[in-house]
Amino acid sequence: MKNKQIGFTLIELMISLALGLIVVAAAILLFLTGQKSVAMQKGVAELQDNANFGLNYITKDIRLTNLNVKKAMINDQSPYGGVVLSSSNTETKTNVYLPSAALDVSLISKGDLTSNVVDGSGTAVNSDQLVIQYLPQYTLDNKNTPSDDSDDELVGGFDCEGQELRFSKSAGLQMVVQRYFLRVDNNKASNEGSPLALACDAGHYSLSTPGSIQGYGGSGEIIMKRVDHFRVLLGVQYADGTHRYLSIASYMALTAPRPRILSIQLGALARSTQSMGGDTLIKANQTFQVLDQTVKLKVMTDPKYIRQVVSQTIALRNALGERE
Repeated sequence: MKNKQIGFTLIELMISLALGLIVVAAAILLFLTGQKSVAMQKGVAELQDNANFGLNYITKDIRLTNLNVKKAMINDQSPYGGVVLSSSNTETKTNVYLPSAALDVSLISKGDLTSNVVDGSGTAVNSDQLVIQYLPQYTLDNKNTPSDDSDDELVGGFDCEGQELRFSKSAGLQMVVQRYFLRVDNNKASNEGSPLALACDAGHYSLSTPGSIQGYGGSGEIIMKRVDHFRVLLGVQYADGTHRYLSIASYMALTAPRPRILSIQLGALARSTQSMGGDTLIKANQTFQVLDQTVKLKVMTDPKYIRQVVSQTIALRNALGERE
């Protein structure tokens, strides 16, 4: 018997190649989908960590507003008021709200800072800036020399920039001023343009002899890495007992004496630092509700990012009740 040679025909080889290509294509598609899913999950997790932890950090600081001052009531004319809305009493010129010496009026609470959003008509919407102040609960550090008070220091914890509040006893009690605002973050990727970050700038001044604010007016320490818009509303109580939330501009437009401030609402449009490439699931015309404002991005370019609105309502415990 003659030996027969057995193998694949050309048709069988073409079919097997086609099936192999289909399997490889399916595997590549699954791989790319998995990569996109991982990037999406990583971006969401990073965004939530950045936004929620950052906002919780700010909330903890803002609860110090009006701490240890004489009057519980806060408005724009409250002496040493916890929410700083003016640099001096423009009506009586007698009370101190922030030392006017060497003070740039742009460093008080207001609503005209940069943002990356517009309203429905395409008009730019500015971010807010919040300024608070408080008197820390100081303890005395006698440097283990009870009989010598020349080296004694007052210690009041840390400010929002992470700097220890430690002052010479001879300098007296120091009021702490903290400013929350958006600024450009220069620590960025090459394809990010000019990303904004939520930062806090802190300073202090002597309570007994108010003068210029030391260490205030700088670029501050970044608290939330990527924030496209920052909104602040003041929770006020009218004389008839009703309660409303107003923007800083709307509050300052009211007739003096302005109502009492009891709480603060913060809203931030945060985004991930992990890009999603050109993912079609992220729409260019998406709108966001940041407290009382409906906004959308000025320009949506590739790469795209995940965005989320985070908000927090903070009751000012040191502004409740009455004291003198």
